[in-house]
Amino acid sequence: MLEKTVFFRAESNAKLLPQSMAEVILSGRSNVGKSSVINALCSQKNLARTSKTPGRTRSINIYSAAMKKWIIDLPGYGFARVDPQEKDLWNRMIEDCIILRKNKKRVYIIIDAFVGPTELDFNMADWLDENNIFFKIIANKCDKVPRDISQDEIQNKVVQYFGIDKSNTFAVSAKNKRGFDNLQTDIVKFLNC
Repeated sequence: MLEKTVFFRAESNAKLLPQSMAEVILSGRSNVGKSSVINALCSQKNLARTSKTPGRTRSINIYSAAMKKWIIDLPGYGFARVDPQEKDLWNRMIEDCIILRKNKKRVYIIIDAFVGPTELDFNMADWLDENNIFFKIIANKCDKVPRDISQDEIQNKVVQYFGIDKSNTFAVSAKNKRGFDNLQTDIVKFLNC
């Protein structure tokens, strides 16, 4: 299913988006690899535009996995070098997309497996908790973690950091396309239920 995903549209105002049946929302700080995760998840090299420069995703980018079943790439939160007004706009986009839209949704926070979660990641998790939004964690960039640390150990650390069940964590490397089987299964199951 995911390998047939196509770009649907980019929008800066979540209120203008049409209704969907189900949405997978990818959130994370700038330059954590959200677009790379989408490309690896969908087994497509250039579906989502990637960049080494933080802050390249400047809108809500929607990818259609099936009719009215979406994967949404949000602008990153954090250190992107943009003016404060644009950062405020991004924050509003994130809030409106996650909170105002009443569609069936699942949020995945993508963190850097090598760096570990930042204060911004914890703030996002707390904000989602406060708003009763269920989320899962994807630890990306596992290829940068020392080889003697297994994906299982990375997931155990995520469980400790966020206090969530291990089944709600995924350790992946978008660069090496490792660890995506369970994540793909989880997302397809959600989109199809």
